[in-house]
Amino acid sequence: MLVTYILASALLVGSVLGQRCSTREVIHDTSFLIEKLKDDPVSKCSCNGTVTSCLCLSIPSDDCTMPCYQEGLSQVTNATRKTKFWIIFTRVKRTADILKNNKCPLFSCEKPCNQTTAGNTLSFLEHFRMTLQKPQMQEKERRSREKSREKSREKSQ
Repeated sequence: MLVTYILASALLVGSVLGQRCSTREVIHDTSFLIEKLKDDPVSKCSCNGTVTSCLCLSIPSDDCTMPCYQEGLSQVTNATRKTKFWIIFTRVKRTADILKNNKCPLFSCEKPCNQTTAGNTLSFLEHFRMTLQKPQMQEKERRSREKSREKSREKSQ
């Protein structure tokens, strides 16, 4: 009876933690923004040289990426205040803040942003989405490897 209770409690905690750290909505909102902004010249501007008319955002290259993304989300949210996409940018930023406050693994790094490249709004959003999707893709690869191993074992028996 005690073992059943402990197992059920562990499953419940894991389920709640998974919901607290779900990135599905922020990935969806980011994908929506990418789709809507892909033809917007301001979002695709060049960040090379001394450009002043382009919002150039930090794109991190190390493993502590979220501080840069949070800085960039603050900048893009402020810059888009009078646009039709401001509400969605705000929702993406707020969701990222919640994930950080929930101490989700992807958002747990506390180092300052160590920018190595700058990108326009579109490339920033594409990199942000890839970072959010990376754990899901790793999980899919792990499951695929496990299935392959199971099939190999079944064949060898």
